[in-house]
Amino acid sequence: MRCLTAALVLAMTVSGAARAEPLFAARTGLGCASCHLNRTGGGGRTAYGAGYGAQTLPWKKLPGERDLFGGAIGERVRVGLDARGGYLATFRDRGPYIGEAKLSEADVDLAVDLLKDVLLIYVGEHVAPGGASSREVFALYTIDRAGFYVKGGKFYLPFGLRFQDDEAATRRATGFTFETADVGAEVGADDGRWSTALSVTNGTSGGAEGDNGKQYSWTGIRVFSLGRFGLSFSTNDLPGSAHRTVAGAFGTYRAGPVVVLAEADVVHDNDGTNPQRRGGAGHVELDALAHAGLTLRAFAGASDLDRNDGVARLTQWGAGVDWTPLPGLQIRGLYRARNGPSSVPGARDDQATVEAHVYF
Repeated sequence: MRCLTAALVLAMTVSGAARAEPLFAARTGLGCASCHLNRTGGGGRTAYGAGYGAQTLPWKKLPGERDLFGGAIGERVRVGLDARGGYLATFRDRGPYIGEAKLSEADVDLAVDLLKDVLLIYVGEHVAPGGASSREVFALYTIDRAGFYVKGGKFYLPFGLRFQDDEAATRRATGFTFETADVGAEVGADDGRWSTALSVTNGTSGGAEGDNGKQYSWTGIRVFSLGRFGLSFSTNDLPGSAHRTVAGAFGTYRAGPVVVLAEADVVHDNDGTNPQRRGGAGHVELDALAHAGLTLRAFAGASDLDRNDGVARLTQWGAGVDWTPLPGLQIRGLYRARNGPSSVPGARDDQATVEAHVYF
């Protein structure tokens, strides 16, 4: 009965796109920096990214006099908005069904080109839910040679495929989510075929530093005509003798209207006291473009952060439909099934989501 109810909820919904930016990069053959002000993806949109969301992504294109506001205020100032809200149904393994009307995101972005195409100031502010907080605040200095840049401030760290879905197995297990921007500096380069980025940050997910240990994160990507392949590595010196190392490989492949996205990571945790933990996570996703503005999606993932503790791994699979009926409006429907040890809260709770996304 639980699965039947979830299926009916899903069948009555369609879903908003722009969740998984790696999907759009795979479709266009471009890098993250083409659509996002953060050169490694996420956050505010560039002029091209705004144009893609207004002109290429939607099911229905509007005439010029009714075109979506692209965020440009003059030549050197850009603003942006992402607001998401809807209904979340949780089918609990133990306990009653929970239905929740939810405002999941309200973010605003501001970018100022202090020196045109050379020095950019970017602020990404989370407004709701909860109190206001800064997602990203950084200065970006670009040199017109092999796409070289230097960035300093608070930003998302370069690692793996930056899925919008923070509950994807590789995002949650590695800790590289949209909740964990950090403070430091980053250098990188992107010539269109090869890209790389190296950051040095506090390793506290934006919190105050407690010692002299730092987190080093690196990613390197090679773009091909039908996809891309990348490697990532991160090491974090935690307080005391604790330490965390994460490494992984990821890639995308495009075959006509179908895109495959995959990532596999290994995780090594040492808290300085207990035996070291070794584990990993994986995620694979299949996205099919059924019509302009309409994407069918299926995914599966698993994570196990300690292969020797005798506890079963966490697994999940899901399916959904992403629909962008008009520029600036997206609707999302998604069903996620989970399975894991009963000792982990929520490990066996399935979810169905209906969500509207308003953006520019």
